[in-house]
Amino acid sequence: MWWAALLNSIVSVLDSGGAGGGGTSYESIATATPSGTGTVTFSSIPSTYASLQIRFSLLTSSSGWSSYLRLNGDTGSNYVYHYIAGTGAAVSAAGVTANSSIDFSSLNSGSNTTNPSVGIIDIHDYASTTKNKVIRDFAGIDKNGSGDVNLISGLWLNTAAITSVTLTVPVATFSSGTTFSLYGIKGA
Repeated sequence: MWWAALLNSIVSVLDSGGAGGGGTSYESIATATPSGTGTVTFSSIPSTYASLQIRFSLLTSSSGWSSYLRLNGDTGSNYVYHYIAGTGAAVSAAGVTANSSIDFSSLNSGSNTTNPSVGIIDIHDYASTTKNKVIRDFAGIDKNGSGDVNLISGLWLNTAAITSVTLTVPVATFSSGTTFSLYGIKGA
């Protein structure tokens, strides 16, 4: 799938030292390969990194779902985000305020058991206790002639250090082949 190849190319640039990355700046913290559940939580995240990154390849039990990211178990209306999405035939953009989560993955396209949604989520300054947290997500899905790509930028209106990240698809379950990998990005 061409989106997986594109995302792997982006990761290679970051890992090689281009675009602000560094060959040894990423350290694996945890990997989850859920199947038959709609929720993955990375908890007890150490506070020893500058930022966090989650790389995912997501398959689900049904199409037409939404995917949500929540921090520290917060389900209040403390998230805002905006996105730009393109399908090759149309472009859309919107902003969401006072939401109970941040959407991630491919908005409005969903996935199924054969076409994964792939992406990279960056969470900046996650250990800070003096500023709200910024989240950036780049994701896409190729459905053999259709699909979309999304750029999502979000904010968690809370200054608490992030110790857990929950990723969920509440109206479906993750299917076999789904992978979430959490990395810590070392500071310069």
